[in-house]
Amino acid sequence: MLSPLGKRLAIFVIFLSVFIHVFFGFYLDFSVDEAHYALYGLHLDWSYFDHPPLVGWIQALPINLQFSVGFIRLLIPEVIWIFSIVVTMSLTRLILDSFFYFSGDIHFKSAPLWAALCLVSSPILHVLGVGLLPDTLLMLIVPMMMWLTIKLHLQLTQRYPRDLGLWILLGCVLGLAALAKYTSLFFALAIPFCLISWNGMKMFNRPGFWICLLIAAIFTSPIIYWNIQHEWISFTYQIAHGSGGEWKFKRLGVFLLNQMVCFGVLSILGVIWTYRRHLNTPTPLTLFFIIPFLLFLYFSGGGSSLPHWTSPAWIALAPIAGIGLSNAWGMGKRVWIRFFLITQLSICVAGFSLLLMGGIPTVSMQDPLGKNNPIADLFGWSEAGEKMTTLAQNNKIEHLAVQNWTLGSRLAWYSKPLPVHILDERVDQFDLWFGKLPIGKDALLLNWSQMSFIPPVGDTGFESCEKIDSMVVHRFGRDIAQFDFLLCKNWQGSFSPQRNNYDFNLPIEIQSTPLLESTPDQPVPEPSVQNSKNN
Repeated sequence: MLSPLGKRLAIFVIFLSVFIHVFFGFYLDFSVDEAHYALYGLHLDWSYFDHPPLVGWIQALPINLQFSVGFIRLLIPEVIWIFSIVVTMSLTRLILDSFFYFSGDIHFKSAPLWAALCLVSSPILHVLGVGLLPDTLLMLIVPMMMWLTIKLHLQLTQRYPRDLGLWILLGCVLGLAALAKYTSLFFALAIPFCLISWNGMKMFNRPGFWICLLIAAIFTSPIIYWNIQHEWISFTYQIAHGSGGEWKFKRLGVFLLNQMVCFGVLSILGVIWTYRRHLNTPTPLTLFFIIPFLLFLYFSGGGSSLPHWTSPAWIALAPIAGIGLSNAWGMGKRVWIRFFLITQLSICVAGFSLLLMGGIPTVSMQDPLGKNNPIADLFGWSEAGEKMTTLAQNNKIEHLAVQNWTLGSRLAWYSKPLPVHILDERVDQFDLWFGKLPIGKDALLLNWSQMSFIPPVGDTGFESCEKIDSMVVHRFGRDIAQFDFLLCKNWQGSFSPQRNNYDFNLPIEIQSTPLLESTPDQPVPEPSVQNSKNN
């Protein structure tokens, strides 16, 4: 059991994390994914190309009321973060009371607080507390799934179960999970395994079980309806995306290493101690972690699994870890617990420090390391969007363009309502919102130093592109990124984007040459570059 001072320190760390989230929520521009999902809320629909609609629906009201980025983050992801901690702590107490006959033992009193510390000390979970992603929604939905699963188990052990309300609630939670992210199915699979393991086949005889499935199907119907209208493009995209590329065994090791850095070892240590000391641990509950984690591990072999996708699985593991850590701490096994807790919190502090500074303090964008600064991604986009809007008005341009969707989401958010076109041949959500850039039209093109492309000039691209302005992003006495604004004329309808090394200083005017026509087997050479006056 934690001492009174230890409890106060733990509670202080939790409240401090909330304060830090709020600060960075107002300090940082939208990330690429945040902006993309904010556009969902701006362009409400039954579903979307790459994700279900809940991540857009839930922020539609503050977006359409024109709340600032900071207030949107405060009202939605931060509130979800807080409730995720509260529900996880409640779930920990429910597991103790339901499965541990000695749950009143003094060694277990602080188990809910240890479960919360497992979350607060996981570096990547703080990202989901600041920015709204589909995984942020699952941070709250998955522990709710587990809570209802245990409650149903307790009812099914009764001679006359009173479980209809619980089944209805579970149907709503499963429906919300489906509306949040397609991979929520991996977590839902654990529910029947748990109930069958504990109660046999009883759930199939309960009317509420079938009502639960019906409710979940009704919640899911907007996704089906939208995909019927759009030739099932979401499912086609997700299947292709999930399959990834060539499967490589070495990627599994990289994925596991990333998981240890992103989530730490504290939860694993707690689970090991739980199973080492208590034979009656509710093993089926670990399936909420095991099933999705193993599937994401497998997908990582194909290069199609991101570290934060497992976040809800680690939250599912936190209650069991909290029980083990509480017991181990009470029995004096504190050295390794202190070591991993301090290490993980130190990583969190280092991450927050880098965010504050915009990257490594001594590294500018001209340095080799500065050219690959991921934190530069969170600065300057609001100013760049405003400048693009002003330049479009001054030059009487109606269309904005970029060569990759990750550039398009921030530009479309901060330059709204101007349409943003992605100059590639793949179909994505931007094509559904804004369509392809019409043939013969002029456009303002954005080029960014951290993801630079050859200007799309050629027989099938623009006739010419001229840089008319630029903007450097400064943080703590150094330059971390640069935006270039190009006026491009007479779009011909097709160009294969080609990455290049960014030139920070050279003003450019690029004219079309016959050599620039691209074919599938012939790379596009760099166009000729001539100096021109930088307007």
